[in-house]
Amino acid sequence: MANRNSRGDQRMSPEEQLKFNGWLKTNGVLGSILAIGILAMALAGLNSPGQPNGATQFSSVTRSSK
Repeated sequence: MANRNSRGDQRMSPEEQLKFNGWLKTNGVLGSILAIGILAMALAGLNSPGQPNGATQFSSVTRSSK
C-alpha cells in the first residue's frame, strides 16, 4: 500500500511549504486570540451579579387578557 498524503501524490515545493506554514501559524494565533476572548466573556458572565432571586426578566411587557 502506497504512503499518500492529503494531496495525493503531489508534493509541495519549498515555497508552498513556507506559505502553508505561515498560514497555519497565522490561523493558530487568530484562533488562540478568539478562544481567549470567548473564555474571558465566559468568566465575566460567571461574575455578573444577576438578579437576587435568580430569575431572569426578559421583557417588562405583559400580555393583556381579554
